[in-house]
This record gives sequence, structure tokens and C-alpha cells, in this order.
Amino acid sequence: MSKQYQTTIPSKIRKQLGVNPGNRLNWDIVKDELGVEYATVIPETKNTLKPLKGVFEEMYKNNKDYLKKERESWD
Repeated sequence: MSKQYQTTIPSKIRKQLGVNPGNRLNWDIVKDELGVEYATVIPETKNTLKPLKGVFEEMYKNNKDYLKKERESWD
């Protein structure tokens, strides 16, 4: 953090979130179930869900049968 309280977002994170110079970022303080507080940053974009694209892909990659069964149960 600079003397002016500015921070630098690492390149990998900027690319994953799709943020560019001039974008607004929403900061928040979150407390987990153990009472530990930490900061979160969410980019303010025209499509707020865009930064979340692919977040669950890795989680379900090895569980395609489970996911298929769940989707079929919705019908």
C-alpha cells in the first residue's frame, strides 16, 4: 500500500476479474464463521456476474455425472 493508501492489483487477478483502469471496485469487510475479518473486492461492471464465469467449472469438472443427475432432477 502506498502512502496515499493506493494498492496494486496483481496482473493475474486483474485478468481473471476483467478489471481495467477506470473501473470501480467495491470493497467490503466480511467476517467468517470463526469471527475472522477480511476484505473482499468486487469489480463494479455492467455485467456483475461476468467475473464469476467459470468459477464452478473446476469444482464440477470431475463430477459431470453428478451434475447431469442434478440437472435432470429439476425437470
